[in-house]
Amino acid sequence: MTHAADLPTPLAFPQCAKCPYVLTGTPEVCALCASKTIKPLAEHHCELCSQNLSSPGAACWNKICNWTPQQRCFTRVDAVALFAHPLEAVIKRFKYDDGNAGWGTIFGRLIVGWLNAHADEVADIDLIIGNPSALGRMPIQHIETIMSAAYVEDIAGRWPIADPAKPVLVKTRETKKSAGGGVRWNEKMEAAKEHAAALKLHVPVQGKRILLVDDVFTTGATFHTVGKRLMQEAGAAEVRGLVLARVPG
Repeated sequence: MTHAADLPTPLAFPQCAKCPYVLTGTPEVCALCASKTIKPLAEHHCELCSQNLSSPGAACWNKICNWTPQQRCFTRVDAVALFAHPLEAVIKRFKYDDGNAGWGTIFGRLIVGWLNAHADEVADIDLIIGNPSALGRMPIQHIETIMSAAYVEDIAGRWPIADPAKPVLVKTRETKKSAGGGVRWNEKMEAAKEHAAALKLHVPVQGKRILLVDDVFTTGATFHTVGKRLMQEAGAAEVRGLVLARVPG
């Protein structure tokens, strides 16, 4: 019999490539290990967008959080951690530079680990899908890679993660980028509208409560525009969000 004391110690994120659990790890192992090195959300954060707040009950600076529930086409967006060292650098490298699919596996485990740890909060979700990246995106379709890994890592089939072989949403073309500092709110919203317009729905979602997964959250413009497509045009009952990282204000 193998005892816990006999098992090797995880190396901590982002040393995942050399970790003894890189191939055999579970969402629980990787989520617990990563939590020791990635920066958690602030103790006081916005219930709608996970932004840091100066004190309990303080107003959130995020413009979209001041919209009414009828104006805003998503209920809330949770985050695994803050977009800060070391997670920030790894996401950027995975997304823009090397497209190393091994990080997709780790990120997929972090998503499933978060779901397992917050089971009560997402128990009513009917469908979990990624916010699509464009077909043929280089160096990698990063969201699809993460969601494919999450689907595989959910070994018990506990969560309604969409089968990657039967995509629900597909992005048919590349659109204008809105990431990076110095991009104004109206520019982000225009880019988000263009992104949402490039999406094609392949599976009916009428009446479903959807958890939309993405890598990074900044303003919520994309969650709003994609949520609008899913709710107002496709009849989804609700859209919530989950991201790997929340950009701090």
